[in-house]
Amino acid sequence: MNKIIFVTGIPGAGKSTFLRRKYFDRGQYFVMDMAEESLRKFGSLSPLKDEDYGEQRLSIINGFGDKGLFALFDGKDLVIEHNVVGEDWDEFFDLLQKAKRLGFYTEWIHLHVEDETAKQRIQMAGDGYYVSESLMYDVLMVLEGILEDYELNVQLEEIASIKGPRGIIQLFEKQSESVPVFFFTEEHSHYSGFKSAEIFQEEDAVKPMVLFNNLKEALEAIFDQYELKKVSILTVKDRFKAIVEETFNGKMDVPYWEEFLN
Repeated sequence: MNKIIFVTGIPGAGKSTFLRRKYFDRGQYFVMDMAEESLRKFGSLSPLKDEDYGEQRLSIINGFGDKGLFALFDGKDLVIEHNVVGEDWDEFFDLLQKAKRLGFYTEWIHLHVEDETAKQRIQMAGDGYYVSESLMYDVLMVLEGILEDYELNVQLEEIASIKGPRGIIQLFEKQSESVPVFFFTEEHSHYSGFKSAEIFQEEDAVKPMVLFNNLKEALEAIFDQYELKKVSILTVKDRFKAIVEETFNGKMDVPYWEEFLN
């Protein structure tokens, strides 16, 4: 399953260096680096400093929207550099939640650095350093557009919601090349906090999202993963009720079956 990977940190944290070293394989990753794109297309960073959003800056923004969408459909992972400034994270969290709902596995890697070290790095880079703080809203805007376009082009339907031991488990059917596949997510399971680059290099943040070829396999996986002794079925789509009952019947006490299956 595609991943959307956020690499965050303050200016001077070393995000660009980290991206170049870890995500160099362009066959697997699409890295949303607007500074690199500006240098490639126009030979300078001037378009990104255009506060009036002229033609060149807009061409970079619009181009990333198209390229990012095509990269996801090509099976690549989307890697996004995001500055940490201020404390307004609402839009960031909203997009993480939207990505998860669409079936993406999300990773969040935060690079820690002392303020003085970050300042020294910026000073040493001189004119060659571009503080991408001014682009953070552009980046989020591009990602929001990519997710909206993806949602329009992919048929996704929630089959059921199940109350589990740690929160709500949502089960989805997704059309993948005209063949339905199934996956489930647990509410708030993928971004409970920062994960440093050092820890990330040693272990995975969470298990990747798994796509199942049929609904019964997905339901069995829910049972195995959460070791449920008792669940509460919150919602079930009519056309899936029979297979849900068949899979769970006899394994556990499922309350209120009559309400959902009649």
